[in-house]
Amino acid sequence: MSEKRIRSYEVKCLIELLSALVGQNEIPRWVRQPNWGSLYKLADYHGVANVVYYGVLGFESKELEPWKKKLEERYHQAVVGEERFTSVVPQVLKALEQHKVHSIILHEYRMRHFYPQLDMRSTKYVRILVEKGKDDIIRKTMESLDFEKQESRIEGETRYYKIPGILLIFQSTLDFTNKKIKKYFSLPVKDYRRETDYRYIHGFEPEEFYVYMIGCAAESYARGNLDIQSILDMWFYYISVYKSLDWTVVYKELAYLDLGNFPDYIIKLAAFWFGGMLFPQEDVLFDSMERYILSKGVQCRKESEKLLPLVREVADFYKKDLKRKRRQQMMEWVFPQMEYMSTMFPVLLKRSWLLPLCWFLRILRMSGQQVNLWIIQKSQDMSRIWHGFYGPKKERALRWYSPKAERVGAWYSQVKESIGKWYKEKAKVIERMKINLKRKGVGAGNIRQNLKKLFRKK
Repeated sequence: MSEKRIRSYEVKCLIELLSALVGQNEIPRWVRQPNWGSLYKLADYHGVANVVYYGVLGFESKELEPWKKKLEERYHQAVVGEERFTSVVPQVLKALEQHKVHSIILHEYRMRHFYPQLDMRSTKYVRILVEKGKDDIIRKTMESLDFEKQESRIEGETRYYKIPGILLIFQSTLDFTNKKIKKYFSLPVKDYRRETDYRYIHGFEPEEFYVYMIGCAAESYARGNLDIQSILDMWFYYISVYKSLDWTVVYKELAYLDLGNFPDYIIKLAAFWFGGMLFPQEDVLFDSMERYILSKGVQCRKESEKLLPLVREVADFYKKDLKRKRRQQMMEWVFPQMEYMSTMFPVLLKRSWLLPLCWFLRILRMSGQQVNLWIIQKSQDMSRIWHGFYGPKKERALRWYSPKAERVGAWYSQVKESIGKWYKEKAKVIERMKINLKRKGVGAGNIRQNLKKLFRKK
C-alpha cells in the first residue's frame, strides 16, 4: 500500500505496533519516533489506547513520558472495567435465569474471550438482547441488583447503570438498517441455542456469530462508526475459529444478506493490518477503506458506496428519519398533549372533549402573534432598507454640502465684518460733522428755519 501518499507516520506506527502485539512479535523500533500525542489521540479515538500501552512499556523518551501516563490510565480503566463486568454480568444472567427471561449476551462482552488477555479488550458497556414484553420484570430485577434506570436517546433500548461505572443496555431487537439482516436476526430469543447450564440464557452458533459480526461491521461501516477496535475483534475471532467454521454455511448466509464483497474485503483488511498479509492487487481499495475507517466515514464515501451499497442506504435512511422527526415535531407543536393544553385552557380539566376547539383557538392566537411578529419584522426590514438606501445618499449630500457651506459662511463673515467696519467709520464721520456744526452754532432747528425762508423767497 502506498503509505507515503495515504498514511500519516503516526497511523503507520500505530498499525505496526498493533500488528506486532497481535502476532506476539517483537515491537518495532522506528528510526524516527512518532508524534506520541497524535498517536495517543488516534488510538484513543479508535478504542485501542489500552492495547498500545502494552507496546510502549519498553520505550523511554521525554516526548513519550506524558502520553505514556495517559495510555497507562486507559490500561487501568480497561483492567478495572474487565474485573467489574466479570463479577456483575454472571449475577445479572443468574437473575434473568431465575425470572425466566430469555436473553443473549451480545458481542461487546463475548469478544474479550478471544483476545490473548481479557483486559486487552476495553469493555465500556454490555448489551443484552431480551425477549419482548419483559420490561417490568427486567426493571425489578435490575433494581434488586442496585442498578438505576437511565434515559436513552436511542429508540428500543433501556439503560441501567450501577456505580462505579457499570452500564448494561437491554434491547428487544437488533438494530440493523439492512432489511435482510434485520429479518435474519428477528427470531425470538428463545429459538437461539441455549448456553451450557442455562435454560433461559442463549447464544449464537459459531457460524451464526460470524455472520452477526459481519452484519455489525457492515452496519457500523455504513454509519461511519467502524473503528480499529472492531477490526481487532473480527480478526481475533477469525483466527480463533476459521479452522472449525463451516464456511459453506457462512458463505451461503452472507450471500443471502446481499452485502456484496464487503465480508471478504473487511477480513482481508484485518489480515493486512494485523496478520502481515499482502494483497498488492487490492492497494487502491484498501487505501479507500483505510481512509474511510480512520476518518470515521468522512473521506472516500463514494468508493465505500461502491464497495457496500448499505452506505448509501444508511444516508438515505438518515434523511428520511430526519424528515419524519421534523414532521413529528411539527405535529406535536401544532397539536400539543392534554397536559400542556390544560395549562393554557383550564376548562379542559373538566371538559376534555373541548380539546379540538382549544387547538383551533390556540392556532388562531398563535397566528395573530405570528402576524404581529411578521409586521414588526417587515417594518424593521423596511427601516433597514430605507436607511441602507437613504444613509449613503445623505452622507454624499453632506460631503458635497459641508465644504460649500463652510465657504459661504466664511464669505458671509467677511462681508459682515467689512460692513461693520464701514458703518463704524461713517458713524464716526457723522458724529464729527455734528460736533463741528454745533461748534459753528448751527443746529437742526436753525437749518429748518433757513430752508423755510429760502422756499418763501422763491
